[in-house]
Amino acid sequence: MELKENIILQIKSKLSSLSKSEKKLGKYILSHAVETVNDNTSELAKKAGVSPATVVRFCRSIGLSGFSQLKIRLYADASGLDREIYTDITSNEDIAMIADKLALRFNQSITQTANLLETGCIEKITAMVDKSPAIYVYGIGASHVAAEDFMHKFSRIGKPVVHTLDHHLLGSSLINASKDSMFVAISNSGETNEAIKLTQIAKQNGLFTAGITQKRDSTLARIVDVPLIHHGGEAVLLRSAATTSLAAQLFTIDVLYFAYVARHYEEIMHRLKNSKINIQTFFRKENN
Repeated sequence: MELKENIILQIKSKLSSLSKSEKKLGKYILSHAVETVNDNTSELAKKAGVSPATVVRFCRSIGLSGFSQLKIRLYADASGLDREIYTDITSNEDIAMIADKLALRFNQSITQTANLLETGCIEKITAMVDKSPAIYVYGIGASHVAAEDFMHKFSRIGKPVVHTLDHHLLGSSLINASKDSMFVAISNSGETNEAIKLTQIAKQNGLFTAGITQKRDSTLARIVDVPLIHHGGEAVLLRSAATTSLAAQLFTIDVLYFAYVARHYEEIMHRLKNSKINIQTFFRKENN
Protein backbone atom coordinates (compact mmCIF):
# COMPACT_ATOMS: atom_id res chain seq x y z
CA MET A 1 0.00 0.00 0.00
CA GLU A 2 1.45 3.35 -1.03
CA LEU A 3 1.23 5.97 1.72
CA LYS A 4 0.14 9.52 0.90
CA GLU A 5 2.85 12.14 1.30
CA ASN A 6 2.23 15.74 2.31
CA ILE A 7 2.20 17.57 -1.03
CA ILE A 8 3.62 20.84 0.34
CA LEU A 9 6.70 19.12 1.76
CA GLN A 10 6.89 16.89 -1.31
CA ILE A 11 7.19 19.98 -3.54
CA LYS A 12 9.74 21.61 -1.21
CA SER A 13 11.92 18.50 -1.14
CA LYS A 14 12.02 18.31 -4.96
CA LEU A 15 12.57 22.01 -5.75
CA SER A 16 16.35 21.72 -6.11
CA SER A 17 16.04 19.02 -8.78
CA LEU A 18 13.49 20.86 -10.95
CA SER A 19 14.14 22.88 -14.10
CA LYS A 20 14.26 26.68 -13.82
CA SER A 21 10.68 27.18 -15.00
CA GLU A 22 9.35 24.29 -12.89
CA LYS A 23 11.15 25.65 -9.84
CA LYS A 24 9.55 29.06 -10.46
CA LEU A 25 6.13 27.41 -10.61
CA GLY A 26 6.84 25.35 -7.49
CA LYS A 27 7.77 28.44 -5.49
CA TYR A 28 4.58 30.18 -6.63
CA ILE A 29 2.42 27.20 -5.62
CA LEU A 30 4.10 27.04 -2.20
CA SER A 31 3.21 30.70 -1.65
CA HIS A 32 -0.34 30.37 -3.03
CA ALA A 33 -1.32 26.78 -2.19
CA VAL A 34 -4.94 27.43 -1.27
CA GLU A 35 -5.47 29.84 -4.17
CA THR A 36 -4.04 27.31 -6.65
CA VAL A 37 -6.83 24.85 -5.82
CA ASN A 38 -9.32 27.16 -7.56
CA ASP A 39 -7.21 27.75 -10.71
CA ASN A 40 -7.23 25.87 -13.99
CA THR A 41 -4.00 25.11 -15.85
CA SER A 42 -4.00 28.30 -17.93
CA GLU A 43 -4.83 30.54 -14.96
CA LEU A 44 -2.07 29.06 -12.82
CA ALA A 45 0.45 29.32 -15.66
CA LYS A 46 -0.38 33.01 -16.21
CA LYS A 47 -0.17 33.88 -12.49
CA ALA A 48 3.15 32.04 -12.08
CA GLY A 49 4.63 33.45 -15.28
CA VAL A 50 5.18 30.08 -16.97
CA SER A 51 3.64 28.15 -19.85
CA PRO A 52 0.73 25.68 -19.45
CA ALA A 53 3.13 22.95 -20.61
CA THR A 54 5.35 23.75 -17.61
CA VAL A 55 2.40 23.05 -15.28
CA VAL A 56 1.99 19.60 -16.84
CA ARG A 57 5.73 18.85 -16.65
CA PHE A 58 5.88 20.10 -13.06
CA CYS A 59 3.14 17.70 -11.96
CA ARG A 60 4.96 14.77 -13.53
CA SER A 61 8.31 15.87 -12.07
CA ILE A 62 6.93 15.70 -8.53
CA GLY A 63 5.37 12.30 -9.11
CA LEU A 64 1.75 13.20 -9.86
CA SER A 65 -0.42 12.12 -12.80
CA GLY A 66 -1.59 15.64 -13.62
CA PHE A 67 -2.87 19.01 -12.44
CA SER A 68 -6.16 17.58 -11.18
CA GLN A 69 -4.30 15.32 -8.75
CA LEU A 70 -2.16 18.26 -7.63
CA LYS A 71 -5.27 20.31 -6.80
CA ILE A 72 -6.83 17.42 -4.87
CA ARG A 73 -3.65 16.94 -2.83
CA LEU A 74 -3.28 20.68 -2.22
CA TYR A 75 -6.87 20.90 -1.01
CA ALA A 76 -6.33 17.99 1.39
CA ASP A 77 -2.98 19.16 2.77
CA ALA A 78 -3.10 22.96 2.63
CA SER A 79 -6.69 23.83 3.49
CA GLY A 80 -7.21 24.80 7.12
CA LEU A 81 -3.53 24.59 8.08
CA ASP A 82 -1.36 27.45 9.26
CA ARG A 83 1.14 28.19 6.46
CA GLU A 84 3.79 28.86 9.11
CA ILE A 85 3.93 25.15 9.88
CA TYR A 86 5.71 24.56 6.55
CA THR A 87 8.54 27.00 7.28
CA ASP A 88 11.82 26.28 9.09
CA ILE A 89 12.28 27.06 12.80
CA THR A 90 12.44 30.82 13.42
CA SER A 91 13.77 33.08 16.17
CA ASN A 92 11.76 32.82 19.43
CA GLU A 93 9.55 30.15 17.87
CA ASP A 94 6.66 28.95 20.04
CA ILE A 95 7.49 25.49 21.47
CA ALA A 96 4.15 24.05 20.37
CA MET A 97 4.81 25.25 16.82
CA ILE A 98 8.32 23.73 16.88
CA ALA A 99 6.80 20.39 17.88
CA ASP A 100 4.16 20.64 15.14
CA LYS A 101 6.74 21.52 12.47
CA LEU A 102 9.03 18.66 13.41
CA ALA A 103 6.14 16.18 13.66
CA LEU A 104 5.00 17.15 10.17
CA ARG A 105 8.49 16.68 8.76
CA PHE A 106 9.07 13.38 10.57
CA ASN A 107 5.77 12.01 9.28
CA GLN A 108 6.65 13.14 5.75
CA SER A 109 10.13 11.62 5.92
CA ILE A 110 8.85 8.25 7.15
CA THR A 111 6.02 8.20 4.59
CA GLN A 112 8.32 9.00 1.66
CA THR A 113 10.88 6.46 2.83
CA ALA A 114 8.21 3.75 3.11
CA ASN A 115 7.23 4.50 -0.49
CA LEU A 116 10.86 4.51 -1.69
CA LEU A 117 12.08 1.29 -0.07
CA GLU A 118 12.24 -1.59 -2.52
CA THR A 119 11.07 -4.95 -1.18
CA GLY A 120 13.50 -6.84 -3.41
CA CYS A 121 16.48 -4.96 -1.98
CA ILE A 122 15.31 -5.60 1.59
CA GLU A 123 14.99 -9.31 0.84
CA LYS A 124 18.49 -9.52 -0.69
CA ILE A 125 20.09 -7.81 2.31
CA THR A 126 18.23 -9.91 4.91
CA ALA A 127 19.22 -13.05 3.01
CA MET A 128 22.88 -11.99 3.23
CA VAL A 129 22.52 -11.15 6.93
CA ASP A 130 21.36 -14.74 7.34
CA LYS A 131 24.45 -16.17 5.63
CA SER A 132 27.15 -13.76 6.80
CA PRO A 133 29.47 -14.87 9.62
CA ALA A 134 30.12 -11.18 10.35
CA ILE A 135 28.55 -7.86 9.41
CA TYR A 136 30.67 -4.71 9.16
CA VAL A 137 28.85 -1.38 9.32
CA TYR A 138 30.06 2.21 9.01
CA GLY A 139 28.61 5.70 9.25
CA ILE A 140 30.06 9.06 10.22
CA GLY A 141 28.37 12.17 11.63
CA ALA A 142 24.62 11.67 12.00
CA SER A 143 24.96 8.43 10.05
CA HIS A 144 27.15 7.13 12.88
CA VAL A 145 24.04 7.13 15.08
CA ALA A 146 22.25 4.99 12.50
CA ALA A 147 25.25 2.64 12.26
CA GLU A 148 25.24 2.20 16.04
CA ASP A 149 21.52 1.47 15.94
CA PHE A 150 22.17 -1.21 13.30
CA MET A 151 24.86 -2.75 15.50
CA HIS A 152 22.69 -2.73 18.64
CA LYS A 153 19.67 -4.30 16.93
CA PHE A 154 21.45 -7.14 15.15
CA SER A 155 23.92 -7.86 17.96
CA ARG A 156 21.01 -8.46 20.35
CA ILE A 157 19.72 -11.29 18.15
CA GLY A 158 23.06 -13.06 17.84
CA LYS A 159 24.56 -11.57 14.67
CA PRO A 160 28.24 -10.58 15.03
CA VAL A 161 28.45 -6.89 14.03
CA VAL A 162 31.67 -4.89 13.79
CA HIS A 163 31.29 -1.12 14.05
CA THR A 164 33.87 1.58 14.72
CA LEU A 165 34.48 5.21 13.75
CA ASP A 166 38.14 4.38 13.11
CA HIS A 167 38.03 3.85 9.33
CA HIS A 168 41.67 2.69 9.25
CA LEU A 169 40.92 -0.07 11.74
CA LEU A 170 37.70 -1.00 9.96
CA GLY A 171 39.54 -1.06 6.63
CA SER A 172 42.07 -3.51 8.07
CA SER A 173 39.24 -5.66 9.40
CA LEU A 174 37.56 -5.70 5.97
CA ILE A 175 40.81 -6.79 4.29
CA ASN A 176 41.02 -9.78 6.64
CA ALA A 177 37.30 -10.56 6.76
CA SER A 178 35.78 -13.84 5.65
CA LYS A 179 34.59 -13.70 2.02
CA ASP A 180 31.06 -14.55 3.13
CA SER A 181 30.89 -11.46 5.34
CA MET A 182 29.04 -8.27 4.39
CA PHE A 183 29.62 -4.52 4.67
CA VAL A 184 26.90 -1.91 5.16
CA ALA A 185 27.78 1.73 4.48
CA ILE A 186 25.44 4.48 5.70
CA SER A 187 25.76 7.95 4.14
CA ASN A 188 22.93 10.43 3.66
CA SER A 189 24.63 12.11 0.69
CA GLY A 190 26.17 8.93 -0.65
CA GLU A 191 29.41 10.86 -1.17
CA THR A 192 31.14 10.47 2.22
CA ASN A 193 34.76 9.72 1.32
CA GLU A 194 35.40 7.25 4.16
CA ALA A 195 32.21 5.29 3.41
CA ILE A 196 33.07 5.09 -0.29
CA LYS A 197 36.69 4.00 0.32
CA LEU A 198 35.62 1.34 2.82
CA THR A 199 33.02 0.06 0.34
CA GLN A 200 35.71 -0.21 -2.33
CA ILE A 201 37.95 -2.16 0.07
CA ALA A 202 35.06 -4.49 0.91
CA LYS A 203 34.29 -5.10 -2.78
CA GLN A 204 37.94 -5.71 -3.64
CA ASN A 205 38.00 -8.41 -0.97
CA GLY A 206 34.85 -10.11 -2.21
CA LEU A 207 32.40 -8.99 0.48
CA PHE A 208 28.73 -8.36 -0.25
CA THR A 209 28.05 -4.61 0.07
CA ALA A 210 24.91 -2.64 0.85
CA GLY A 211 24.43 1.12 1.10
CA ILE A 212 21.81 3.19 2.90
CA THR A 213 21.54 6.66 1.31
CA GLN A 214 19.03 9.21 0.08
CA LYS A 215 20.77 9.76 -3.30
CA ARG A 216 19.96 7.13 -5.93
CA ASP A 217 22.53 8.64 -8.31
CA SER A 218 25.27 8.96 -5.67
CA THR A 219 28.66 7.24 -5.82
CA LEU A 220 27.73 4.95 -2.92
CA ALA A 221 24.45 3.86 -4.51
CA ARG A 222 26.26 3.08 -7.77
CA ILE A 223 29.08 0.96 -6.34
CA VAL A 224 27.30 -1.18 -3.71
CA ASP A 225 25.69 -4.50 -4.59
CA VAL A 226 22.37 -3.39 -3.14
CA PRO A 227 21.42 0.26 -2.42
CA LEU A 228 18.58 1.16 -0.05
CA ILE A 229 17.19 4.61 -0.88
CA HIS A 230 15.44 6.68 1.77
CA HIS A 231 13.92 10.16 1.88
CA GLY A 232 16.36 12.95 2.61
CA GLY A 233 14.32 15.98 3.64
CA GLU A 234 14.39 19.49 2.23
CA ALA A 235 17.48 21.69 2.43
CA VAL A 236 16.96 24.29 5.15
CA LEU A 237 19.28 26.62 7.06
CA LEU A 238 18.90 25.04 10.50
CA ARG A 239 19.23 21.55 9.00
CA SER A 240 16.02 20.04 10.25
CA ALA A 241 16.68 17.96 7.12
CA ALA A 242 19.58 16.34 8.99
CA THR A 243 17.11 15.40 11.73
CA THR A 244 14.54 13.97 9.32
CA SER A 245 17.14 12.15 7.22
CA LEU A 246 18.41 10.46 10.40
CA ALA A 247 14.84 9.44 11.19
CA ALA A 248 14.59 8.01 7.66
CA GLN A 249 17.83 6.06 8.16
CA LEU A 250 16.63 4.65 11.49
CA PHE A 251 13.29 3.71 9.93
CA THR A 252 15.12 1.94 7.08
CA ILE A 253 17.19 -0.05 9.58
CA ASP A 254 14.01 -0.90 11.53
CA VAL A 255 12.45 -2.30 8.34
CA LEU A 256 15.59 -4.37 7.68
CA TYR A 257 15.66 -5.63 11.25
CA PHE A 258 11.99 -6.61 11.45
CA ALA A 259 12.14 -8.19 7.98
CA TYR A 260 14.96 -10.39 9.28
CA VAL A 261 13.14 -11.12 12.54
CA ALA A 262 10.03 -12.15 10.60
CA ARG A 263 12.09 -14.80 8.76
CA HIS A 264 13.31 -16.34 12.04
CA TYR A 265 10.55 -15.35 14.43
CA GLU A 266 10.49 -18.30 16.85
CA GLU A 267 14.28 -18.57 17.10
CA ILE A 268 14.77 -14.85 17.67
CA MET A 269 11.97 -14.57 20.21
CA HIS A 270 13.66 -17.38 22.13
CA ARG A 271 17.04 -15.60 21.92
CA LEU A 272 15.59 -12.29 23.13
CA LYS A 273 13.71 -13.91 25.99
CA ASN A 274 16.77 -15.91 27.05
CA SER A 275 19.11 -12.90 26.91
CA LYS A 276 16.65 -10.78 28.90
CA ILE A 277 16.44 -13.39 31.66
CA ASN A 278 20.23 -13.80 31.82
CA ILE A 279 20.94 -10.06 31.82
CA GLN A 280 18.40 -9.49 34.59
CA THR A 281 19.96 -12.35 36.57
CA PHE A 282 23.60 -11.29 36.19
CA PHE A 283 23.00 -7.59 36.82
CA ARG A 284 20.39 -7.94 39.54
CA LYS A 285 21.20 -5.97 42.67
CA GLU A 286 22.08 -8.20 45.57
CA ASN A 287 19.81 -7.90 48.59
CA ASN A 288 21.52 -5.99 51.40
